[in-house]
Amino acid sequence: MTPTLPDEADAWVRAWRDRLNDSEEFVDAAGEFEAAILFVVQPDESYDGDPVRMLVDVADGECVTAAAVAVDADRQYDYALRGPYAAWKALLRDELDTAEAVMGGPFDVEGDTLALMSHRKAFLAMVATARDVDVEFAH
Repeated sequence: MTPTLPDEADAWVRAWRDRLNDSEEFVDAAGEFEAAILFVVQPDESYDGDPVRMLVDVADGECVTAAAVAVDADRQYDYALRGPYAAWKALLRDELDTAEAVMGGPFDVEGDTLALMSHRKAFLAMVATARDVDVEFAH
């Protein structure tokens, strides 16, 4: 069954984890990448609900954990990528270039961006793999 965002974020992010671990491109690119990354879907004109937070832990070419986390969860992370619902929708539909979206686009990046850019192949592989995960959008 295809998960729906934002309501079934936990099911979607777990499917993404499985796809990442099956992706040769990601496994190769993320071999030396270790980070906890928080992805936040923020409310906008098309979605007026609560922010949706998904935490993904990557280590040694593997997505170790991936789960939706509560807004008040006290979880540490190395990077955060925040953007409005419509931008996430466009990104996952491959209607928005990843680099443009992150560098001056609708997404905000928190964390050491120079370190993240040194692992950009892994990050780009993560986005490419996310686009391959079946998803429906509630809004």
